[in-house]
Amino acid sequence: MTIQTEILVESDTFRVSREPVLLVAELRAALAVCVHDETQGAGGLLNLKYVATADHHQPIDLTDNTLSSTLLLMDRFCKELRALGARKQSWRVGIFAHTPELPHMKEPSATVIDLVKAYFADSRLPTECKEFHRPVGIVVRLDAREGRQWVSGTPGTASSARLAAPA
Repeated sequence: MTIQTEILVESDTFRVSREPVLLVAELRAALAVCVHDETQGAGGLLNLKYVATADHHQPIDLTDNTLSSTLLLMDRFCKELRALGARKQSWRVGIFAHTPELPHMKEPSATVIDLVKAYFADSRLPTECKEFHRPVGIVVRLDAREGRQWVSGTPGTASSARLAAPA
């Protein structure tokens, strides 16, 4: 069995690759967009937060500027995937979101999730979306080359992953 390199994708960044690496995101009041094109063996992970504070209890202020920044980051993510040869009509998109069990977090998380779902709605393949409502975060892993995805409920298990270079 081959041990794959894990690359930690920090909040509000992304990573794309054709290499056999695991892209990892620890989500606390955030979502991960996993995209894979099996025809090209390329994939990527985008990590978007919807909180403004380090304690993950204060939702982000969803202004036009904030949402525009999110759209620009998604555009850059998709451009990098296309640069690897990935074609949007072949993308398999998975959205995994963690929302803390706090009443004031539901609306901001729903807004960001809806924005991301609408952005990827024109993919030929259906977009998978799973939202986890729980007090502790989740860890999402994507095998960039093969497209396999794992979700675990143990934040902190990606501590040995190396940080991705800023996108």
